[in-house]
Amino acid sequence: MEEKLIEFIKDEFLDDPDTEITIDTKLISGGMIDSFSLVSLQTFIEKEFGKRIPAPRITAQSFDTVRQMVEVISQF
Repeated sequence: MEEKLIEFIKDEFLDDPDTEITIDTKLISGGMIDSFSLVSLQTFIEKEFGKRIPAPRITAQSFDTVRQMVEVISQF
């Protein structure tokens, strides 16, 4: 799951897809992606993993790292 999220983020949001991202890279607070990207992430998660995450659970704080995303996704 982590690798699929990282690949999606690199392909969809980063100018340089060779940018190194780990599961603990600060994506939003680090300026790599913006909070508007959360809608695209929500759609990807639903399609790729079959998990429907309620919009209030997807915030800049709860989705700042891939590790945090996986923690939220695993609750559903």
